[in-house]
Amino acid sequence: MHQHTNHDTSTQAMTEVALGLSMAFFSLLILALFSIGLPEQTLKNAPVQKIQQPFTDAEQLRLAASSGETSINKTSENKKQQYAFYFNGQFYNTQLNHINIDNVSHFDTEQPLILAVQDNLPLKQIMALRQQIHHPNLSITMLNQSWQTQLEKIQ
Repeated sequence: MHQHTNHDTSTQAMTEVALGLSMAFFSLLILALFSIGLPEQTLKNAPVQKIQQPFTDAEQLRLAASSGETSINKTSENKKQQYAFYFNGQFYNTQLNHINIDNVSHFDTEQPLILAVQDNLPLKQIMALRQQIHHPNLSITMLNQSWQTQLEKIQ
C-alpha cells in the first residue's frame, strides 16, 4: 500500500519569508557598509594627480612643515604638534634625548602630542602606553625607518 503523508506547507512558507527578510537585511547592511567607505563628494570632484616618485625624508619634513604653516595661518588657533618617541622601553624627545614618563605626561595639554612607537610593538603594550600618558590629544603612530635607525645608533 502506498501511503501519502501530508506535509504542512504553511511552516515552509514562513521559513521562506524569514529567509527572504534576512537576505534583504543582509543586503542593506552591505550597502550601508559600502556607503560609509566611499569618499565624500568633494573628494570625488578633486582633480586626479599624477603619481610622483616617493619623497625623501628631508622633503617630507619640509612639506610637513610648510603644510603646518599654512594650516596655522588659516586657523585662529595656534596648535603646534609635540613629538615623543618610544623605543625599546625608553622615551625620547625630538632631539633624541632620553626622557622619563613623568616628562612625557607633562607635555602641553593644549597642543597635540604624537607618540611614535616601533612597528613590532604589541597592541597590548601600546594601549598600556596610552594609559600611562595622560594627554587629552594623544596620537600614536609608527616610527619610520630613518628615526628608528637614529634611535638604534644611540643605544
